[in-house]
Amino acid sequence: MEKFNPRKKKIVRKQAPDLWIHILPILVFSILFVPHINQETLNITLKTKQGETDTCAGRYVYIHNLPSRFNDDLIESCESYVELRNKCKYLVNSGFGPPILEVEIHNHTTRVLTTETGSWYSTNQFMLEVIFREKMRHYECLTNDSSLSSAIFVPFYAGFDVRRFWGYNVKLRDELGEDLAQWLRERPEWRKMHGRDHFFVTGRVGRDFRRASDQDSDWGNKLMRLPEFENMTMLSIETNSFSNEFAVPYPTYFHPKTRTEVETWQRQVRMVQRRYLFSFVGAPRPEMEESIRGEVIKQCLASQERCKFLNCDTPSKDCGNPVKVIEVFQDSVFCLQPPGDTPTRRSTFDSVLAGCIPVFFSLDSVQYEWHFPDDHTKYSVYISEEDVKDGKVSIEKVLSMISEEEILSMRNEVETIIPKIIYAKPGDVGPDRIEDAFEIALPRKLLMERETEPSSSTKLRRSDREEENVKIIEWEEFDNELTRLWSLSSALKLATEKKLTLQPKLESLIQVSAESLRRSNELEEMRQRLEAKKLMVDKTSVACRVTEQDVKKKEDDLSVEVRSLLVGGTTLSIAKTKLQESNCQLEGESGYAHLKNATNKLRKRQQYMITQVSFIYPLKIEAGPSQDQELESLPGGSRLVGTKHVSQGSVRILGLPFSMAPFTKMSFFTDKKEVQKSATALGYVAHAVSLLAPYLGVPIRYPLRLGGSKTYIRDYAPYTEPSASDMSPVSSLSEKATFVEFPLFLDGQDTTRAAYAVFLLNKLSHRFSVSYIFSRHFVEIKAFSFDSYKFQSTVGTLGCVTMHDVDDSKVTKDKTKGKNGK
Repeated sequence: MEKFNPRKKKIVRKQAPDLWIHILPILVFSILFVPHINQETLNITLKTKQGETDTCAGRYVYIHNLPSRFNDDLIESCESYVELRNKCKYLVNSGFGPPILEVEIHNHTTRVLTTETGSWYSTNQFMLEVIFREKMRHYECLTNDSSLSSAIFVPFYAGFDVRRFWGYNVKLRDELGEDLAQWLRERPEWRKMHGRDHFFVTGRVGRDFRRASDQDSDWGNKLMRLPEFENMTMLSIETNSFSNEFAVPYPTYFHPKTRTEVETWQRQVRMVQRRYLFSFVGAPRPEMEESIRGEVIKQCLASQERCKFLNCDTPSKDCGNPVKVIEVFQDSVFCLQPPGDTPTRRSTFDSVLAGCIPVFFSLDSVQYEWHFPDDHTKYSVYISEEDVKDGKVSIEKVLSMISEEEILSMRNEVETIIPKIIYAKPGDVGPDRIEDAFEIALPRKLLMERETEPSSSTKLRRSDREEENVKIIEWEEFDNELTRLWSLSSALKLATEKKLTLQPKLESLIQVSAESLRRSNELEEMRQRLEAKKLMVDKTSVACRVTEQDVKKKEDDLSVEVRSLLVGGTTLSIAKTKLQESNCQLEGESGYAHLKNATNKLRKRQQYMITQVSFIYPLKIEAGPSQDQELESLPGGSRLVGTKHVSQGSVRILGLPFSMAPFTKMSFFTDKKEVQKSATALGYVAHAVSLLAPYLGVPIRYPLRLGGSKTYIRDYAPYTEPSASDMSPVSSLSEKATFVEFPLFLDGQDTTRAAYAVFLLNKLSHRFSVSYIFSRHFVEIKAFSFDSYKFQSTVGTLGCVTMHDVDDSKVTKDKTKGKNGK
């Protein structure tokens, strides 16, 4: 608009007196009719004269050019801060994050997302300030003249600033915010309204910027408690009910560029089949006593096939996969949104994006008055948090009681909300532009500024009118202006007459349109009811098919079981017949002869197996001097065996001699080779015993852990050892319930434990009738003579006699029977 320059004013020259005859009627017309021509008419005339229309009047925004330390430097040094490092990868694509590609998920994405549009990104929930700044750069009504602006945007990355020094001292956390306050205070734009027309956006919750005290243990910084920022407006993903804070939606994964993409997605959401009544995507909060998430998860798992739970507290990190999250919400009619660390959740917007009806448990979760309907019952369900915590309400029952008509109405409302909660790709203008969360939030902010203070453009027009009121013009200009006003008056009269003529026609057309719209709405409602019934029929048919398959499967299982029962009955009948035949064979003298024959065969087989063991471990008897040897004492002071005179000669097994020398007190001069040979021989003996036990059908009372020269023997009897209270007059014993292992070798072992192991091995050998083979020559504990029979023949003879575990008295009898060949 061209302003009038007072320096170019022209003074009206005096005219001839006869001109007043012509001027007087025009003056009367001006006095009567000119006041009725309003200022808007003049403005339209002026703009038409200039050939342009100002569509941005009242919508201009001025952006502060902040030093880079307040925004860009925070992003560039992202990797330098531990608390920001996991967010750096989401800064690409103007804060939208990496794009979601079809190949990354093995073609599974196309069933869940409309990836062919290239509008899906792995967007982090805390990237709002980066996204909003990029959207502001493409705003159509930006101005470099702050006097024309209705609002001033401060592109400060407050969320990145508060997060990078998480847990540091308060001075470091507050430093950058205080610097920005001082920088703004010194700007000429600040003096206009002292910051009341300034606003900034953050991707964090409001409480992060309202620290209660200056204690290092307190949360966040005090940005919004600074005097300068108390005058400014903050748009954040969650507010604390302060007058200068307003909630805007969390960023979602969907960032379309055209309205067609949004309509395509809405159509897909409308037609998807939902398998679950409700679902919950999140992690438990066991450290928070007031949290109801544990109860919510418990009820969801108890609902079995009616609820889907996606656990975010797992190493698989499924909740970080946009496809899996949206897929769960698409499969659910209701999506549970219990509070987490704060009342609001990004999951609320992801569920709405997928067409799932949110279920709130706290009214503090409903904050987005600019983007959601005022009546939250139109698009959501509310269940009292206290009732869930006290176990008074069943979530499944509450949701099951909602009718299909109510569900359909809420789903339609949710579908209309989808464009209002997304952040579209910046740069698109024209009729296909999406009225997204940004396009809703910014006009609301500008409207607030216009309500508190007249806009700069209004002030400019008022100033222009004041200048026009005082300007002095030539008579010719005045005459031309009056002529133009007369023409406008005539045109206005004609327009009024035409308006009165067209008004009845317009009213009839409006009535016809209203009736058509009403019928269209009725048809749409009928179509929706038909779709709902069709959906119910489809569900019923699917359930019938599933039931039919289950019945068929159970019939197949039953037929298999019947066949198995028939086979079992046949087998049982055959076994019964054989048992009867066996009973007949055992009756009378013929039965006794048959039993005796079987017993002889068994003894011969045992004799053969024992002979095979003797081939594996052959014994060689050598003559030699007698010697006196003594074993170590057992714990508690009692000795195993006293000093006894033993028989002449020695025995070798696989060429290794037995010697009791290593079982005396070990000394520095003890021959290590003898110790090793003795341990190896005892290992051979243990292996031979373990082989003979199953052949003779005798259980091993002391199990062996075979290891060659490092063999152990176990004692399962309670093992007692002195306790710390033995110094008192009455000492107590502590019993070990588990077994104790004793070594059959001396290398690095206590001689007492090794001697006890030999003692147990000797007792074990006594459980066979071949005990005198091992007792004298293997462990040298019992003293009796060893005859000159070969090891093989002796074992074979005894093997024919022994069938069960025997005591020491029976061993002597069996030896006598063996020598007599009985």
